[in-house]
Amino acid sequence: MRPQTQADPQGPISLESLPMAQDRTLPYAMLRDAGPVVRLKNGGFVVTSREAADYVLRNPEIFSSERAFATLGSPVPLLPIASDPPGHTRYRRILQPFFTPRTAALLERSSHGQVNGLIDRIAGRDSCEVVAELARPFPAQVFLTLFGLPPEDLDRLLGWKDAIVGSADLSGSAAPPPEVMESAAQLFAYTTAHVAACRAGTGGGLLADVLAATRDDPLTDTEALGLCFLFIIAGIDSVTSALSLMFAKLAADPALQARIVADPSVIPQVVEEMLRIDPANCTLPRVATTDVELHGHLIPAGSSVGVALGAANRDPAELDDPDAFDVGRKYNHLTFGGGPHRCVGIHLARMEFTMVLREWHRRIPSYGLAPGFQPLVGWPAGVIGLSEVPLVFPARR
Repeated sequence: MRPQTQADPQGPISLESLPMAQDRTLPYAMLRDAGPVVRLKNGGFVVTSREAADYVLRNPEIFSSERAFATLGSPVPLLPIASDPPGHTRYRRILQPFFTPRTAALLERSSHGQVNGLIDRIAGRDSCEVVAELARPFPAQVFLTLFGLPPEDLDRLLGWKDAIVGSADLSGSAAPPPEVMESAAQLFAYTTAHVAACRAGTGGGLLADVLAATRDDPLTDTEALGLCFLFIIAGIDSVTSALSLMFAKLAADPALQARIVADPSVIPQVVEEMLRIDPANCTLPRVATTDVELHGHLIPAGSSVGVALGAANRDPAELDDPDAFDVGRKYNHLTFGGGPHRCVGIHLARMEFTMVLREWHRRIPSYGLAPGFQPLVGWPAGVIGLSEVPLVFPARR
């Protein structure tokens, strides 16, 4: 990319100080106004335009994902995201056949039953807390089904995941507290036992299928564990957080609820626009492997470089009225990443979002936020979301 001189009149900024809690429109505009490449007070950088984001995401030899995720403290590398080519290319080649639209369609039947089983406990009432009762357990149920694990493991799986994700220090500068270390050790033992069972022929699901398909190029136990950890730590939590943001927005928009109820075929478009305008993974981490000049900024080797997906998804150079929520908009947003690291589970995630919104609106067509509730996300955080979204069903009263 040809460098462009970019003024930096306000000096370094702090991501932690951005007013992200109530609404992301202003802070994403603040980032874009600071330039396509922004210096941070912690010594790192963040890119905010679609052009700069694409450049970082499509050049892993310059901006490493492996080195970025190495700071998260996982006992095993989260594969395939915590790897760079050529190793990453191998992992994608192995995994891609198991994450096709056909695979997602095959999971749709079991997911349909799981979603409706959770809604069964809600539909006869006049209120619920939709994160705890639907958005949190559902993606964990999908994981257990996908990996052939017992459904009764749901509560302890969520307990381990919540402890690890909730206390993650994205800077990598602080030692995890003892309770997090204990949760990580228990989750590690749990996934290690599953890997051993799959190798012995007594385990089933996705991992068993992957191991069977890679006999000529076998995954090590560490690699197999990394795949499990990625789905637990990243896959489950990201879907839960995204659903929490979706329900908060929908609950405040009766017209959009009515549109979905009248025409469920619009749900995939609703999902994509929600993912564009308010991504749960608002920043993707990378580390510069060499000195590089980008839009007039010299980024030294070893610097952290965040890709501000939320800001790049609203780039006015790409879109008309980018802050407006427009169901009719057609845009290839960056919420699932880009370049070689584009999310391998994209079809599965889209199936989950679509399934939840379709079945919810089929059975609970009118709802709103509980009186007095203000949706505020926790910030700073690697993944943003709402810990609770209390809903009331006025039509049922």
